Amino acid sequence: MSLYPVLLSPLQLGPVRLRNRVVFAGHGSRFVDWNNHHLTERQGHYLAERAKGGVGMIIQGSSMVHPTGLAAAGVNEIWSDESIPAYARVVDMIHEHGAAVFGQLSHLGRQGNTFAAHRELWAPSPIPDPASRVVPHAMTIADISELTAAYREGARRLVEAGFDGIEVYLAHGYLLCEFLSPFSNRRDDQYGGSLENRSRLPLEVLEAVNSQVGDNVAVGIRVSAEEFSPDGIDPEECNAIVEYLLARQRVDYVSVSQSNYASMETMIPDMAFDRAPFAHYAAKVREVCNGVPVLTVARLVTPEKCEELLSDGIADGVCLVRPLIADPEWVNKAAEGRREDLRECISCNVGCRGGPHRGSQIACLVNPAVGYEETWGIGNKHRAKSPRRVVVVGGGAAGLKTAEIAAERGHEVELFEASEVLGGQVLVAAATMPYRDEFANSVRFLAARCRSLGVSINLETRVDAEMITAIGPDAVVIATGSSPGRPDIDGAELLVTAHHAIRHGVEGHRIIVVDSGEADWKVATTAERLASDGHEVVLVTPVSVGAEMDAFSRPGMLRRLRQLGVEFVERHILCSVEPGRAYIQETLTGTVSSLEADQVVVAWYGVADDALHTALQLGPAPELHLVGDALAPRRAIDAIWDGHRIAHLL
Repeated sequence: MSLYPVLLSPLQLGPVRLRNRVVFAGHGSRFVDWNNHHLTERQGHYLAERAKGGVGMIIQGSSMVHPTGLAAAGVNEIWSDESIPAYARVVDMIHEHGAAVFGQLSHLGRQGNTFAAHRELWAPSPIPDPASRVVPHAMTIADISELTAAYREGARRLVEAGFDGIEVYLAHGYLLCEFLSPFSNRRDDQYGGSLENRSRLPLEVLEAVNSQVGDNVAVGIRVSAEEFSPDGIDPEECNAIVEYLLARQRVDYVSVSQSNYASMETMIPDMAFDRAPFAHYAAKVREVCNGVPVLTVARLVTPEKCEELLSDGIADGVCLVRPLIADPEWVNKAAEGRREDLRECISCNVGCRGGPHRGSQIACLVNPAVGYEETWGIGNKHRAKSPRRVVVVGGGAAGLKTAEIAAERGHEVELFEASEVLGGQVLVAAATMPYRDEFANSVRFLAARCRSLGVSINLETRVDAEMITAIGPDAVVIATGSSPGRPDIDGAELLVTAHHAIRHGVEGHRIIVVDSGEADWKVATTAERLASDGHEVVLVTPVSVGAEMDAFSRPGMLRRLRQLGVEFVERHILCSVEPGRAYIQETLTGTVSSLEADQVVVAWYGVADDALHTALQLGPAPELHLVGDALAPRRAIDAIWDGHRIAHLL
């Protein structure tokens, strides 16, 4: 008997029967031709990988129905017939592996910028976007008519491309949601004011879409049940909207999400949130759907939690994105009883949101194969032509990933770690706050995988060049990490590193935490931890606090820091330290000032521990590789990418 009988049972969405209740929800990958905004083969392989992994349905995210909807780079269009062949190719690749595929019709509205399309943004009212602060064009009646026709034609194109269904995007503060919400709709004509008027355009769009699909293509909607914004949609308003739309147009399912760009912290909740924090909104919407299936979303990390939600009647299906990015075989592993092999999402947002935050494609901290499924996907293990004896020195993220992939490829792998536990600096990062413990799941999984693959693991063993020579391996991978650095200033000997502060605490009441300029999780969580321990904390940074964090996690971090009383001193660097006082300099004017400080903690750049690599190069060394912080101190995602890359070269 299945451990997940409801989760893995079929689900009927109008005319479409899903093989199970797991949906790979629509999202932006940026695997798009940035010149013509068409889908690419890379996108096809990315989505097909999740179909191969067993999901019931895949939603190709946000297809822009009109050029003014292209308010972000790397978004795909459906406003021209020229886009159809690329969509059809992706559909065929997904269908080959048995999943249903739906297309999401969208317009980003005011939420974005004007650089991608060099066009004005469209919105119901000329209210600036809460994130980009761009003032949009208030749509005329003629614009609304043009938009409705664009949705009609977009639906036709998706049907011609072979999609099984269409999802009309009414959520997350994008254009149709902007019409629905008093937060963004201040019109005084027939498209504003009452619920009936605010629902008019979504209703007209649904009518236009339904006119194109016939009896064999399903139509669903995605809504935000709670915008967490003044005058925004709340659960009662959402229920009224859903009930109103379902009574007037065919809708085969309702996908329930939350938030808009004024409440980004809650849109893609990171590990600071409990798991399934917003599932109750789906349960409330389900009350007015009269049997129309309802889908729920957000931090549904494990099959156990999904089964519980479905069994309890919270929803009829589950929408996953990050868990299926982390492990495309999530469904198959659950179905086949391979739970221990399931690589869990840690909800860090580092790659899946941090990549697009930096203008790149999505990635994943725990799954380096994202975007490279054609090469490194399911079944492509690239066994080595001949097994080799490989020594990995260092049991942090880079070393563990190297050992895992090398062992998968058939090499005999021996790993040495100087400390008593595997995990390296990831364990320090995970120890900052209780909610950050989930971050350590990344290395816990790798350690378990290495053991199951037969990697010989030696703890509390410090390796030198002589020992390596005596072992006589064919290849050596140095993953010895980095040491916490300190700024080269007067009084540097008085400084405490963030690593030490996290592991051992600090003395004194008033603590200055200094950012090197990396402006990411390391300094922010150090300040959060010390403030939580009761210290008065001042965070000094040469940039803005959290500047390098992803746009969805940063607001929550800043809020928590301010709630803990942390003072921000931005655009300042540390000049010198003396007992009881720190001297800082403003980067804009050069003005020097001082702060009282019982202790100064520095979250500074790492210093590569590459001495073993240097020593081995002095003699008749075997094949040598440097990975992770020993190569260049960076983030955990970079360390894991390094290990993955080098292991495929062995």
